[in-house]
Amino acid sequence: MSHFSKIAIKFKDQSCLVEALQRFGFYPQIHDKPVHLYGYRGDQREQTAHIVVPRNQISHASNDLGFYWNGTEFECFISDYDKRYGQAKKGFGLGPQFLPKLQEEYINLYLPKLALQMGGEVVETVTHGSVTTVRVSLPTVTVRR
Repeated sequence: MSHFSKIAIKFKDQSCLVEALQRFGFYPQIHDKPVHLYGYRGDQREQTAHIVVPRNQISHASNDLGFYWNGTEFECFISDYDKRYGQAKKGFGLGPQFLPKLQEEYINLYLPKLALQMGGEVVETVTHGSVTTVRVSLPTVTVRR
């Protein structure tokens, strides 16, 4: 039985997180109240989540992938199995590169939204390895005295 780990990646915007998951071909389930996650054998786990990618969307040997809203941000619950395997073995889990790639997709959706809320826009996004630099143009405010 795989153990679930809580991953310290900050996802604060539900719509951006759901869209990022959809870009990987998943159809996440969204719940008002958290529901239990399930293991690859269909066994109920103690971890609960508000956003769930069912295990059958990942692979036949996977566990559910879940995101729990703690009032401030979504906490990611991913099994050790799914975190380890995947892209090297297509159809078996998510793999070690999944969470960094999910975070990158999320940031690419979230930052333009945040910039727009502040009255600005994203001018440039450059990624070097695991570091993404985003240049934002914000309106200037002139104070007259």
